[in-house]
Amino acid sequence: MRNFSQHNNQDTVPPRTTTVACLLLVCCIIPTSKFITALAQLKINTSLQLRMYLNLLLATLVTCEVVAFSPTTNIKSTFRRQHPQANANYHATSTSLSESSVTTGFKPVFDFTGSTSKDDKEKSVASFERIDDAIMGGISLSALKDVPGEDYASWSGVCRTDGGGFCGMRTKPFKESLDANGQDGVFINCKLNSDDEPGRRMWKLTVRTDSSRGEMVYQAQFDLAEAITASRENGDDWAHVKVPFDSFQLVRGPRLIPDGPKLDVTGGIYQIGMTLSKFKMSVNTSVLEDFRPGFFDMHIQSIGFYKDQEQTETVTGSLNVPDTLSKKEAESKRPLPLKILLPVAKLLFSETANRRKSAMKILREKRKMSRAAAILFGIRNRRKRIGLIPSLFKTTSILVVDSARSVLKNVLKVVFLYPLRLFGLIVRNTKKMLGMKVKPSLRE
Repeated sequence: MRNFSQHNNQDTVPPRTTTVACLLLVCCIIPTSKFITALAQLKINTSLQLRMYLNLLLATLVTCEVVAFSPTTNIKSTFRRQHPQANANYHATSTSLSESSVTTGFKPVFDFTGSTSKDDKEKSVASFERIDDAIMGGISLSALKDVPGEDYASWSGVCRTDGGGFCGMRTKPFKESLDANGQDGVFINCKLNSDDEPGRRMWKLTVRTDSSRGEMVYQAQFDLAEAITASRENGDDWAHVKVPFDSFQLVRGPRLIPDGPKLDVTGGIYQIGMTLSKFKMSVNTSVLEDFRPGFFDMHIQSIGFYKDQEQTETVTGSLNVPDTLSKKEAESKRPLPLKILLPVAKLLFSETANRRKSAMKILREKRKMSRAAAILFGIRNRRKRIGLIPSLFKTTSILVVDSARSVLKNVLKVVFLYPLRLFGLIVRNTKKMLGMKVKPSLRE
């Protein structure tokens, strides 16, 4: 992965021949002998003559250096280096000193700075939805929110490892796919505001090249710690990350799909997302050993596409935040089987129920309460807020619903899950006996 901020601090190298030429010109206009003779006629002592002459040469040298490093020559490149996201239009930043130096053209898709308009900023924020580990039984929670009066949006939340271990956000379904033809990858301008330990989390960007909303997407990890360090060395608080399309690999959940097809963006991109996770991208389930759970807060200025090109090329364009489907429109476009299964999934994998389960686990393991004592503890807490009778009714309804959910889960496991696992095991073992290549299951 290549970071946007990894470029040379010096955009131009002034030729020393400029200084030499200026000195020769001065010497031709004011010959040394005539200059000393003129000073002698004014009856100035020899040491003073020499000092004045040397001072004149020094002043000429300094003047030439100032011209060579004139702000009018370098102010534009310096500004582009230190402020790569000054506006929502394409812009280029030099990354090489050779004549065939490569620049990077940026095409923001989502702008959270408000530099173009307040509506663009609000529309960019509203284009994203959360995709946390609640889908797999976790209790992490995050959201992308607008920060009025600031030139960024805040993606913040709490990532917990109990039952999951990741927080994410993704765009809602686009009405039309994003055209990424001719682009080299995805960029993001961001900084971690909550702490100074970005290396203790796995950071990933995701893209989808079809209109489905399944778990198979293209994903790439990026080193946020490296990007932050490089930006700070250049005097910039914002990390400018570039992730090439070549770095994206097909995944299913956190697992790499072996020999998966390469990312092809010629048909358009239907989704862009970002994930903070304890899971590494690997064929077998692998976690970051020193993962830091808990609160996080990332400030984001822009997300979009970039293209590396020759310095002589010019790039123009303007921000055009894509339109997304509303929640009702997205639901209407779901396949019929998914429309049937989703209500059942919500019943079985309720986020609220997962949080109650986690709270019960904490009370029993850390406070050493029995199950009955934990239930009474909940009744007493609810009584303070809603009264005794409503608290008893609420607790009873929770116990009934959770018991019914548990029974339904066990029935589905016996009727569907275990037979499917057995069938999959038979197929895998048969392939191994025939010498066929076997992909690892998600449970390995």
